[in-house]
This record gives sequence, C-alpha cells and structure tokens, in this order.
Amino acid sequence: MTGQLDILPVQTIQVGKIAFTLRDVLPGDMAAVLALHTHVFGPDVDACWFEWKYGQSANQGHGQASGVWQGDELVAYCGGIPRTLWQDHKSINGLQMGDVMVHPAWRGILTRRGPFFHVTQSFHNSRLGPKNNKPFQLGFGFPNARHLRLGVMLGLFRDSGAIECLHWNPSTKPAQRLPWKWRLQALSPSQARFDRSIDNAWQSMAASCPGLMLGQRDAAYLRWRYADRPRPNGTSGAAQSRYQFFELFRPWSSVSSGVAVMDLRATSAHWLDWVGPLELMPLACMACRHEAARAGASALTAWSSSAVAHQLEGTDIIRRDVCAGLAVSAASDLEPEDVPGIRWWLMGGDTDFL
Repeated sequence: MTGQLDILPVQTIQVGKIAFTLRDVLPGDMAAVLALHTHVFGPDVDACWFEWKYGQSANQGHGQASGVWQGDELVAYCGGIPRTLWQDHKSINGLQMGDVMVHPAWRGILTRRGPFFHVTQSFHNSRLGPKNNKPFQLGFGFPNARHLRLGVMLGLFRDSGAIECLHWNPSTKPAQRLPWKWRLQALSPSQARFDRSIDNAWQSMAASCPGLMLGQRDAAYLRWRYADRPRPNGTSGAAQSRYQFFELFRPWSSVSSGVAVMDLRATSAHWLDWVGPLELMPLACMACRHEAARAGASALTAWSSSAVAHQLEGTDIIRRDVCAGLAVSAASDLEPEDVPGIRWWLMGGDTDFL
C-alpha cells in the first residue's frame, strides 16, 4: 500500500455563483472528514477508523482523498485506498474507490457539474493514468446503482457489471458435511502460523486464477483489512471478534489449503472472503454453511462478482440479487472497450466497508 500525498494543487472552482475550494485532504482534516461521514452515512467512524484507512504508517491503509470546501466546511469528498491487483501473474497498481460523499445540503447544486463531479474528476485524474506519470493505473469501486448511473452519465465511471449477493441455507445435514479427508478449523491472527497459512493459501490462489483480475490477499493485507480494522469504539484486533478466520486443510498436512473469512455476528452470516485455489470454493462453501449453522444463523450470504458466482454454481444457492454496481474509473489506463472484458474476482471483503 503505497502512494504519494498532496498531489492535487489547491484550486478555486465556481459552481453557479458559489465559490468552492478544491484540494487534497490532509491528516489535519480528520475532524472535517468524520463530520461529513456522520452527516452522510451515520456515526460509525472515529479517529481510529480514519487512521486505519488513511494513515500512512506501514500497517495502515495509505488512503488518499480530495475534498471540496465551502468556506471552512467540507462539503464533498472522494477517497481511495491503494490495492495491488493481479492479472496473469502481473501486478497492477490499483486504487480502490470509496467514501464518495456529498453533504446533503449541497447535493442538488448543479449536479452535472457540482461538487460531486469536481471532487471525483480531480481526484481520479490526479492519481490514475499511465504508469510513467501516475501512481495508479486502474481505479475500481462498488457504488450503488444510482451513483453508478450518475458517474457513467458524467463520464467519470465505466460500468463493469454488477455484484450479486448469493444466499444459502445453513446446513447441518450429515450428507452435506465435508468429506472425511478435509477439516475446517478456526485460525486466529494471534497464532504463530497465521501468516504462513495465509501466504501459502494466497500463493495457491494466485497460481489458479489465469485471466482473472483479483486483489492481493496475502497475510499483510488480511491483517490490515480484517484483524486491524477498528470498531467505532476504538478497539481493534482479535478481541473485537468482528471477523473470524477458518482454514481448510487435510488432516495429514501441516499446510492450509485455503482460508475463509466470515462475519458470524448477525442472524444472517456473511462469507466475506476466500483465499485458496478456486477449485476448492464449493468445499469452502459447504464448510461455511456448517459454520453458519453452528453459530445459530438463519442464512448465509456472500457478495460475488460473476467469476465467483460461476465457481459456486451447484452449491444449492437459493437466491441471488444485485447488491452493488462495479465501476471502473474513466481515468484508468485502459481503453473503454477493454472494461467489459475484465474478469473480476471480487467478494465482500474486497470492499472496505463490510
């Protein structure tokens, strides 16, 4: 997770008769960002969340953002976090778009060229483009249907398809248990073998994904994304039990074949991530359905790009519905006609908010 801060120079933009200031968001703007986030999404973030996502230390997210101010008030914001992507064994500097927000009082101000347009266009154009002069080459994100349509209409996004939510019933049936040669057990970030298990699973996964576009899922990333993510009260780490890790392995092997990440706190369990060979996904699904039943959940869900859904065909999916759009930034270093051909491998853990 790398990237350079303070790329965008301070600008004055005119929207109708109103003058706004457009510039990069800096660490000293944290209070303004948290205030706007509370207005738009609710009071579920705090200083610990901001540092986790936008801090620049080695174990933080290295997020970047631009903002539009009206006087001293932050009224629009567009942020993103670096994400290493892989396709055909080649790495790509990705920028995962997130936290796009406009203060409710300013949403109706000349929408086609209002604060949302200016902050998004400036942020993307300052960060994304050819590798010889921009830090990131491919921007992507998960807007809702309305924001995806608006971004496409304004020439900011390319529509790269939809993300579905897959639904299963939890399973306790003996006939649907794992075969005798497979086991699933909990894996804690505090265990000495955690990093080795994740990294082994990631190496197997990367080798089994020809042609797919997927985000890096090594131990360092999973620790940041799940184990280190703070809760609103400022706690972090394994004690919060927001996410749980389970490793799929053979009893005679000391090496994990794959690792699943789940959120088992609610009545509807969420399977957020899989790290491991793609051909083991149906087995992992079976194991996650059993873990959901053990936790007393009444349902199991997973966010899924089309490639993930294809791998899970035949796993007794009872329902599937669209839960988010998939946007590619128009400033990315690729031609518009190439966007529909990207075979994304994305699950709920590829977002930064679930």
